[in-house]
Amino acid sequence: MYCISVSYKKAPADIRGRFAFNSQEKEELAAKLRESGSVDGCVVLCTCNRSEIYISGGKGSIRALQEAVAAVKEIPQQELLKYLNRYSGDRATAHLFKVCCGFDSMVLGEDEILGQVRDAYQAALEKKDVNYELNVLFQRAIACAKRIRTDTRISTTPLSVATLVANEVFHFPKEGVKQVMIIGITGKMGTTIAKNILAKPGIRVTGTVRSHHAVLDFAPKGERMELVHYKDRYQYAADMDIIISATTSPHYTVTREELSNALDGGGERERLLIDVAVPLDMDPEAAKLPGVTLRDIDYFDTLSKNNEQIRLKELDRARAIMEEDLDAALKEMLFHPYIGRLKEFRAAFAGKSPESLLFMIRDHVDSEDLKVVLRVLDGLETWVKED
Repeated sequence: MYCISVSYKKAPADIRGRFAFNSQEKEELAAKLRESGSVDGCVVLCTCNRSEIYISGGKGSIRALQEAVAAVKEIPQQELLKYLNRYSGDRATAHLFKVCCGFDSMVLGEDEILGQVRDAYQAALEKKDVNYELNVLFQRAIACAKRIRTDTRISTTPLSVATLVANEVFHFPKEGVKQVMIIGITGKMGTTIAKNILAKPGIRVTGTVRSHHAVLDFAPKGERMELVHYKDRYQYAADMDIIISATTSPHYTVTREELSNALDGGGERERLLIDVAVPLDMDPEAAKLPGVTLRDIDYFDTLSKNNEQIRLKELDRARAIMEEDLDAALKEMLFHPYIGRLKEFRAAFAGKSPESLLFMIRDHVDSEDLKVVLRVLDGLETWVKED
């Protein structure tokens, strides 16, 4: 198997965009590769961080692939080669496993790539662009990534503040719909938090903006979000279960006195205040109000550092799983061509004693290869008994 890759490691976003393939270009590329006569299979993977093409074929296949990509994209090959990483044989297989398992991602261990690899493989499979080698290796890489997701906590140990904040919202004890206010929803952090918490049902968001002409860069489904003017935030506070502030304001966006007045008559209902701003957006004294819990940025920084330690341990476990499954895939590919030659071997070995075969091996391999053979013999008696 061979792979060429244009990824975030070598190419900026605008360059990666030039090498992304739409559906029509993928079909055109596959057709050119079939016409070349040297490529037996092809899978095209395109994400925001990478465009990669995996092929199976002879020695001339990598050249045919580069020519086809240059032709489809209408760019000189020299331009392509500036940003290209190339992998072949075992290195290509190892690269596929690393990509699928999230070890080649910008965020180490992220699992979104698994679905993208699966979709790319499935699309090629449906168009009959996958041969035996690609079929086995992609299936094994996908199964390995699933195993890592199931057997480790690598994908369930969040590090980003926005994800940690979303988890606090999800775990807040409230029956029915949770009412959440995000002060500064149009900022980078506020927008990311809003997207994360709206990914689950049972949450309604009220976002504050400083201009009636403010526009969000995403559109939530249904009527689950409302934008209100920043100056009116306290008018909505009494209805909120959770208030999140993520602004760059030099002044408090929530003070104890004004929040107390806004909640007057609200009893001791449980409320959560989340302050992810630096400097702080929320008056620390607000935490003394009945029923109010305040989480500030230091709280989330500590969580993130603790999770980082957990994640590093999980990454070690995940890498061990990947190495084990990668080795099994490589052994399958090495062994497969010999399955059809078993009759040939039986005929060649007929009438020869084990002793003569062993001495023949000794005389035809170097010392390192002989060590491997002898290690196999050391364990052979045990393996036979186990069977």
